[in-house]
Amino acid sequence: MVEKPRNKIYWNEGVTRKEVETALSANKHPALYRRSARRALVGIYAVLIMLLILSSSIAAVKLASYISAISGALLIAVYFALRYSVRLIGDAPTELLDERLVAIRDRTYLMAYRWLSFVIGIIFGFAIAGDFSFARDSWWPIVIALGMLIAGLPSMILAWTLPSEEPQL
Repeated sequence: MVEKPRNKIYWNEGVTRKEVETALSANKHPALYRRSARRALVGIYAVLIMLLILSSSIAAVKLASYISAISGALLIAVYFALRYSVRLIGDAPTELLDERLVAIRDRTYLMAYRWLSFVIGIIFGFAIAGDFSFARDSWWPIVIALGMLIAGLPSMILAWTLPSEEPQL
């Protein structure tokens, strides 16, 4: 029997075998595994996405660039904290999860796609109803925010729905 490499990289998922195995068994940051902390991360993530989207409508270009840069940097940091708070379950390949975690992940992706279609529908509705123009480079923050929403939505849903983990002594 051939042993699988310890540091295999799963390019589609953006994780390594070692990273997932470590996240599934780690108790390094027990505060991240509480439901209240995970829900706070989801709220912060959503606010940062909205701030990034709204920064494109600020008339002062310099202020808009500062707000979008700061909110974008914070969004990336919260994204990684959010992923680790749910132990990378949303990003892990099937072969590294047991049947229960695969079922949880698959249900999460179904809910994520439903929420994503709802959000995209609202954005297109505002774009059609309003005066949405691509006159200046104001659409880049919106595209980045949507990309971060797409990347983070499965972890956001997992963070919101998973129960708190009891610390192991």
